[in-house]
Amino acid sequence: MSQVIRTVRRPGPLVAISLSYLLVAAGIMIWRGISVSPDYLLFLLIPVALLSGRFIGFLRDWVPFVVIFLGWEAMRGIASKTGFAPHVSDLASLETGLFGGHLPTAVLQQALDVGSLGRVLTYAATVVYFCHFLFPLAVGMVLWLVDRVQFVRFTTALMGMALVAFVIFLLVPTAPPWYAQTHGVLSGFRELIKGTLPSYVSPYYERLNPNPVAAFPSLHAAFPFLGFLALLRVYPRGAWIAFAWCLMVWFSVVFLGEHYVIDVIAGVLLAALSWLVMMRMAVPRIAVLQHHVTPASEAIVA
Repeated sequence: MSQVIRTVRRPGPLVAISLSYLLVAAGIMIWRGISVSPDYLLFLLIPVALLSGRFIGFLRDWVPFVVIFLGWEAMRGIASKTGFAPHVSDLASLETGLFGGHLPTAVLQQALDVGSLGRVLTYAATVVYFCHFLFPLAVGMVLWLVDRVQFVRFTTALMGMALVAFVIFLLVPTAPPWYAQTHGVLSGFRELIKGTLPSYVSPYYERLNPNPVAAFPSLHAAFPFLGFLALLRVYPRGAWIAFAWCLMVWFSVVFLGEHYVIDVIAGVLLAALSWLVMMRMAVPRIAVLQHHVTPASEAIVA
């Protein structure tokens, strides 16, 4: 039995088993119409922590991260109380101006939202959209299992990026395409996500005030791209699967009318800048973010 446990706890099998478990659990939640939010995900990760044999380390590393993340989520309702008028028509004009007078969301829906293909694509895009929190936390789980220092880098960069985005949302509120259409600025497409899967949120999220004017930059685009950058060091080849997921997310948020293409571009740039600051500025200066290599002489003595 001990040999089986040692085999399971090797990085390869442990990551494969943990990812499979998380995907199945999250899939069941989405199928049942339950939003896969960070508070639920923290509890879903407990079996992974127990399987890894590092439960105390899990509590030390994950609980502060998720608590801070939920605190950040709680702040989003502040933006609607600042009194700043959201940018609606100017953002819509910029998007159509960049694409020769065409709105990418409308073009995609008119070309693809047809018959059974359109329904399947709409549901698939909605599932991808609902995995907004699942993917970065799954990346965090993989990193935590195989390289704790990289996990700390990733979660620190994620929180720093989220804070920068919050300040932007606070000072420069920006409306997504569906909001612009609701206010008569745009037309020619549908808010598809309303007609797909229901989403019941946790009691914690029920108490939070949503912020509908936080589109630029797109954190839906930024979170997975930051995960891709963090995985490159640990799984150089596997990271490209994460990049494929990024492409799916970027397509989905535009197709559904939840973001403009310029929102996506800004989110990707924000993620890239956040990781650059982490690796070039924070890592060389902060010991906890550095890998400590044991000198060869000490290793021989040990």
